[in-house]
Amino acid sequence: MSMSDPLPNQSAQVSDVESAVAPLRRDDFDRDVWCLMGLAVDAADITRAVAAIDDAVRTRRKLSFVTPNVNFLARAMKDEGARRDILNADLSLADGAPLVAMAKMLGVPLKSRVAGSDLFEALRRRPAFAGRPLKVFFFGGRPGAAEAAFSAINREKGGVEAVGWHNPGFGDVESMSSDEVLAKINATEPDFVMVALGAAKGQAWIERNKDRLTAPVTAHLGAVVDFTAGGVARAPVWVQRSGFEWLWRIKEEPSLWRRYFSDGIALAGLALTGLAPQLGKGRAPGGKADAALTPAAGESIIRLSGVLGQGALQPVREAFRAAAARGLPVRLDLAGATAVDCAFLGQVLMLEKHLAQRGAEISLTGANRRIGSLFRANRMNYARLADGEQAVSQEPGLRKAAL
Repeated sequence: MSMSDPLPNQSAQVSDVESAVAPLRRDDFDRDVWCLMGLAVDAADITRAVAAIDDAVRTRRKLSFVTPNVNFLARAMKDEGARRDILNADLSLADGAPLVAMAKMLGVPLKSRVAGSDLFEALRRRPAFAGRPLKVFFFGGRPGAAEAAFSAINREKGGVEAVGWHNPGFGDVESMSSDEVLAKINATEPDFVMVALGAAKGQAWIERNKDRLTAPVTAHLGAVVDFTAGGVARAPVWVQRSGFEWLWRIKEEPSLWRRYFSDGIALAGLALTGLAPQLGKGRAPGGKADAALTPAAGESIIRLSGVLGQGALQPVREAFRAAAARGLPVRLDLAGATAVDCAFLGQVLMLEKHLAQRGAEISLTGANRRIGSLFRANRMNYARLADGEQAVSQEPGLRKAAL
């Protein structure tokens, strides 16, 4: 099928996208976000991801999204900055069969992976949204790739229009963030800046510059630039669905074997230390939950009770939202909690995100052994307080919410 051919059920897909836009106009505490091996991941498919992009373009509200895969997970295990970059994103879409497999084991409702290349393909193949194509600027990629992607997109006359490209060469994030570089990008008035600098450098560049960019949407989708340029062939659909696209990538780019080998070792270790301890523990049976915020001198205390699971999180969302607005350190009192699941832990990650932006921290008190083990397995190693304690004494090896 060529790029000009219509997608099956195209009108139905567009209708689905339009109907999904309105519910996305929320804050982080209303996201359907889950904790997966310590990372925040949204339970969203491609339709909802496209809707989020369209909503950001329409409202000109900032949307930075990530597509974490095993490499992201491996880096986040070793680098708090990498973990922070994922947490700071406005939307997190799981890319990679291993993440989806682990999600199923833990009760996280991810139906399938959402690869950045599949998302961009959906944007390219659909009719122009709101009467015009989505304007994209390509930043980075291999020598010649961004320019080739620019030309390839504009030959299609599809749902995406390339408005510019820039290859910053080999340098550090600072040299790639000059006023001249940002002015060149902004002058093209893009809707979406697609970055391809290598995952670590690309995310760091986005974090540094997303507020200086006029484009509402930013994301690091490195392989997408190469696929679009035609320099690297995408795996056939049956290979993608089999979960072995990584083998195809090694065939196309032999140098990737080292990264995949390293990621595989990290994944095996994580399965033992992170996944195994959660099996059978991270599912909360149906029941009521309560969350009561008590303002105190220099902190907010949230007393949590009952079954803190997906079906009863509204009190938690409201309490966390109010505590985040105060901007003070938060003590989560879990003495009354009987069970938690990955949806509750996802809300805790959102609270961590907002508190860290204000220089504040999360601390825990009263967690039973089962609940405490889930926090540890997800590397959510917040300071632990004894009942009545106020001065936080950080134990060796524990990570605070703000670093």
